[in-house]
Amino acid sequence: MKYAKREHKNTAEAMEFEEKEQEIIDSFDDEELDIDVLPDDKKIRRAKLIINIIFSIIVILIIMVAIDIICVSRYNKGPFFAIPTHTYKDGGTKEYYGLGYKVIKYKQLQGRRDMELGKWSLKYNTEPITVQDVDMAIEFNDDANKAYTKYYKKFVRIISTLEKVDKKNHSIKIGYQDEGEKYSLDIKCDIVKEQTELNFKEGKEITIIGTVSDFDFKTNKKPNTVYITNCFAEQ
Repeated sequence: MKYAKREHKNTAEAMEFEEKEQEIIDSFDDEELDIDVLPDDKKIRRAKLIINIIFSIIVILIIMVAIDIICVSRYNKGPFFAIPTHTYKDGGTKEYYGLGYKVIKYKQLQGRRDMELGKWSLKYNTEPITVQDVDMAIEFNDDANKAYTKYYKKFVRIISTLEKVDKKNHSIKIGYQDEGEKYSLDIKCDIVKEQTELNFKEGKEITIIGTVSDFDFKTNKKPNTVYITNCFAEQ
């Protein structure tokens, strides 16, 4: 009997201990347990989600910037993700600001018609680089790569001699030709559509303004060739 009473007492004490232990556990707020005792799976998942969202946004922004830079610098298109901030009263030139870059889309009535990409400090500039055909020919003969780097995507004014008018393709060919053809340079100009009349005299001096867009190295059959786009011509 004494053993049975002792066993019953122990059992009662154990049950009482378990009840007190449960009361202590229940007294804790769920949020306090999450912070102080156990790792919170929901918080971990939430943190991972936020990190993934931030990473995705950064990747998207990088892609947007890359698209604009490639389209403007290589294909003269866009910008698609930059914000227009100012329009000049020169025919419609616009400035655009993107994430760390700036684009000026020139549209003068009779002048510059290309696009320029640079930093936010990029300045509006419609003053062309003026050069004689013979000087440009010498530069390309001496170091074609250096000369092309100097003139590529630059707004230029070239004084030369008109060699050919191509009314079908709305273009003209100018350039410099020497007897030995060592310094010979062909310059092919695509005239803007607004200049409808190409009534120029071949063999006479002519002045063009436009943007250097491409270059072909000389071969045994042809001299160095420079390509100009968005040209205005005057004779």
